[in-house]
Amino acid sequence: MTSGIAATGAGPAPSARRKARAEAWRLLLLAPGAAIILSLVIACLILLRFSFNSWDPVRTMTPDWSLHNYVALLGDSTVLRAFLTTLRISVIVTVVCLLIGYPVAYAISRSPHRSLLTFLLVTPMLMDVLIRAYGWIIMLGNQGIVNKLMTTIGIWPEPQRLIFTELSVILELIHELIPFMVLPIANVLERVNPVYSEAAMNLRAGPVRTFLHVTLPLSLPGIAAGTLLTFALAMSAFVAPLVLGGGNVVTMTVLMRQNMFTTLNWPLGSAQAIALVLIVVLLLAGYRRMLGRSTAGAQ
Repeated sequence: MTSGIAATGAGPAPSARRKARAEAWRLLLLAPGAAIILSLVIACLILLRFSFNSWDPVRTMTPDWSLHNYVALLGDSTVLRAFLTTLRISVIVTVVCLLIGYPVAYAISRSPHRSLLTFLLVTPMLMDVLIRAYGWIIMLGNQGIVNKLMTTIGIWPEPQRLIFTELSVILELIHELIPFMVLPIANVLERVNPVYSEAAMNLRAGPVRTFLHVTLPLSLPGIAAGTLLTFALAMSAFVAPLVLGGGNVVTMTVLMRQNMFTTLNWPLGSAQAIALVLIVVLLLAGYRRMLGRSTAGAQ
């Protein structure tokens, strides 16, 4: 009797130790991610501190606590043009990725070969973005495949200048970011029960009406995630505007690089970086709130 009670009392101890061990492993697995996030936060804090400093042509950055750099941004037409260019490119890339990516995501979610199609989708991401950018330069050059195809079929009478234009930057960003649009939408569509669509069909709803009133509303969380990721990455893209823009497409990231590494005006470049982050966060928060209201209304 006593031994039975002792055994019962000693039972929870191994279970508690196992839970503690599992929690320790969980924290250990989260440590690398936490370290990366912490390093990014520290980098943002360093840039924030730099943005309040002053700049001198001789001594470059001098310690200060001034809002001069932020005030300068408001009246700088170059910054305004760069921001509008960045915003326009990001919106175009996001919309095109959504229009192209949604059918692809739907096909992947309904295909019996989802794993293979997903692998083929993310395969270009295994290649460095700089190599892909130079690949686009070759394709869009005067003797590239695009110009040769267009001149052969008679759309263009002669080769057109495609590289170092806004179009080339948009094309490269679409190629680079479309997996970030497809994967979240496909993930949500895979979890949508096909019974809903079958029920709509049984109620004599056509394919278009079924899609608009059943499939599309249920996939809104994936659309929200995909558009948020794509837009944020397009706003902060650097390699595509630098390499394919060739100095003709001045985005915020290119302008920041010029200030920080050409004129060595780190305070102004830091202020531009902080302002860009804040504007993107506000735009994404407003978009998410609007999309949340649309989702609530659809439900």
